[in-house]
Amino acid sequence: MSLPRLAVLVSTALIGFGLPAPAVAAPPTTTREDSPQAISWLTRAAGAPNHVSYHGTQIVTSWGPQGASSAMLDIVHAASQGSEISVVGSSSPGAKAFVQRATSQGAAVDGGPLTLLQATYELVYTCCTDTIGRTAVVVEALRDDQTLAARFWIDKATGLLLQRQLFSEDGTTLVRATVFTELEIEDSEFLGHLPPMAPNGVESLGMGKVDNLRSQGWVCAPELPASLKLYDVHQDSTNGSLQFSYSDGLFNVSLFEQRGVLDPAAVAGFSPTGTPGVHVRYGMPSYVVWSSGGIVYTLIGDLPPDRLDQVVDALPHDVPVTLTAVQRTGAGLARIATWLTPMGALSGKLG
Repeated sequence: MSLPRLAVLVSTALIGFGLPAPAVAAPPTTTREDSPQAISWLTRAAGAPNHVSYHGTQIVTSWGPQGASSAMLDIVHAASQGSEISVVGSSSPGAKAFVQRATSQGAAVDGGPLTLLQATYELVYTCCTDTIGRTAVVVEALRDDQTLAARFWIDKATGLLLQRQLFSEDGTTLVRATVFTELEIEDSEFLGHLPPMAPNGVESLGMGKVDNLRSQGWVCAPELPASLKLYDVHQDSTNGSLQFSYSDGLFNVSLFEQRGVLDPAAVAGFSPTGTPGVHVRYGMPSYVVWSSGGIVYTLIGDLPPDRLDQVVDALPHDVPVTLTAVQRTGAGLARIATWLTPMGALSGKLG
């Protein structure tokens, strides 16, 4: 089975939808002095989609070796149900996806667990500014060297996240931006059709079975480079594949693992890397595919290219061998990508 041209936005494309986030362990003791106002506003932003209905237009842009990749989304959000997302200007009519209302207690801001954001970065409050005709407060996330990692614009009236920018390690190069260009707050909304986000057979294993998975030969490191920490595990019972979710609170990656070897046909359109057998395609998001030790790895994420390379290098690699047609096993991750994030359902329309 070939790997299609997925443009999975790994949750971070979805501003303020209150995506389900598992409970994450409390952040370790740190010498950083976060602004209490910054924490308060980010906490409010994480919970706002559960209380506020709206209709808006959002633009998501990612910059990398491929240049700039963008998508314009029309979003109808019902606080009691979830969100309907449509691609604006899509050449294929009916390009829609659905996100169910969050039911987990774990707070997340634009797809990143708030506890990991607080553990990794210093959070600073700035007030105030205007955007799209609304008064917003600004919260910044700083690295240990005080370079800017991210900037959040939070609507003062509703707590909704209006904009988010992510920066490379130099603190000045923009690598990803999500912004509402139009937003109307609604008294109520009702979505007539809200299918489940995950297909049958996909279940969350949580963190309780990680040690057992390691004993079975799966690679599930508690941490990866770029300060990424493992916070959730899913399994697809139909093919036995696993998804390990990592985040630093800003950037997110999912490592999919499936028994088998990589079918070369599955990486048509990908580019080779400096590591033999490793194939990459940069975009929104970027993803990297290879096989090692009888496992096919697919890494999907929104990390800047240099940080993505560090993560890939930290994972197992074998010298690839030439396979016969009988020996080839497809990567087979198209189905999983549709429940990694609802944007997987729009992948064919986003390039």
